[in-house]
Amino acid sequence: MATSKIKLRLQGHEKFALREGWLNKGLIIVNENSGVFQSEEAPDIFGIGNNMVKSVRYWLRAFGLISETPGKGASLTEIGRIIYDNDLYFEDVFTLWILHSNIAKNIEEATSWFMFFNRCQVDDLNRDQIQQILKREITKYAEGTTFSDNSVKSDVDVILNMYSNTKEITDPEDKNISPFSELKLLKKVDGRYSKVHADRRVVNEWVVLYELANKMLGLDSISIEELAINENGLQNIYQMNFVMINDYLDKLDALGYIHVDRTAGLDMIYREKEFSPVEVLEEYYRNSR
Repeated sequence: MATSKIKLRLQGHEKFALREGWLNKGLIIVNENSGVFQSEEAPDIFGIGNNMVKSVRYWLRAFGLISETPGKGASLTEIGRIIYDNDLYFEDVFTLWILHSNIAKNIEEATSWFMFFNRCQVDDLNRDQIQQILKREITKYAEGTTFSDNSVKSDVDVILNMYSNTKEITDPEDKNISPFSELKLLKKVDGRYSKVHADRRVVNEWVVLYELANKMLGLDSISIEELAINENGLQNIYQMNFVMINDYLDKLDALGYIHVDRTAGLDMIYREKEFSPVEVLEEYYRNSR
């Protein structure tokens, strides 16, 4: 009986950390020119080197902003289109949370991101320690598929620079701090890193509704535990604690989207309205205007 080969992708970013301005430029160009990534003129169109173009392409795919079809080129996904229409310059931190959620759950295109947020406990660790933990988790997932230590090291470098509250990239051309540092998910003190609980000042109930929409596709109910603890749960992806999760669930209950039942230890969430991930995004931006 044939078994499907494990899909994993490391170092798709060509060792370039995400730079401010790359995503919106990518959305604009792909929207105007679906074949840009097959064009020899792509570096001139983007105004950057060829390897950087490959990196932009990777980031757009890993964040779920574009999809590519052989023979047809690239196009904006539904989420990419909504962001293009409503927050093209990524000024709303909610947009960054959605993109973070997408890449942290994208095990096939961004394997290291998935493992870092779902499988790695990071508390007062240095880069080498984080690399060893990540390598261990990827090895378990890969089931014999080979990969290089250098690719894991490269991903660790990019993840830490992308999310931490200070910047360590030594490339003199790297003048922009990653916008994802705004999420405050990772702190660095004296060369050691720790994951940090989500900050109420930069997160709200709409990201919880977005995650509910993803987890409740085709369902009318879900346990709070399934939403919070399991793989791709709020505790892993957003680093929320249970107090915060329950507070946001109560807000969504008051808004009429869900009903939360905590009687007799049930701890269940029941759908009161129809809402898909795309509909949540559309409604959020509509209400934010």
